[in-house]
Amino acid sequence: MTRFAIIRTYPSEKFTRIVGIRLDQFLCLRDQLLTCLRAEQEARPMKKRGKKATLVTVEDKLLLTLTYLRHYPTFEQVGQQFGISASSAHNIYQHVLDRLVKMNHLPGRKALQDQGIQAVLVDVTEQPIERPSHHQRAWYSGKKTPYDQHSVDRGIVEPSHSLRHVWERSYA
Repeated sequence: MTRFAIIRTYPSEKFTRIVGIRLDQFLCLRDQLLTCLRAEQEARPMKKRGKKATLVTVEDKLLLTLTYLRHYPTFEQVGQQFGISASSAHNIYQHVLDRLVKMNHLPGRKALQDQGIQAVLVDVTEQPIERPSHHQRAWYSGKKTPYDQHSVDRGIVEPSHSLRHVWERSYA
């Protein structure tokens, strides 16, 4: 029995929690993915003919990809869950993800770069470090600042490389 056949029997709330989308959305996405894969197979009929598939059904491949995108486990964990190796899980994930991006269901890698940067927030809060009780010479700078007077600096830099907010120096 495939992993999808097991998860399909779950209540809709549990299915959505595991996969991230409803069952009807999953089936619609599966049909679109099948159409895309068939079109690729017709365009290049000799590509990857002799290789044995690790996961037989498209549903399991899509389920693997959506589960990874939903929970971000390691590929070792995903492979264990689906009964395949980590490298096979990664290969299946990349293959299905590329098809989903091609079908415009997921944004590409550079989608955030197209929006541009409105502002950059810089927070340079000084963090006290723990010094060892023995052999302090390597850690001690000679500076006699009380522990409760560490400065907090903040500023906002606009895309024109000008400071929008003057540095604020306060003591935490």
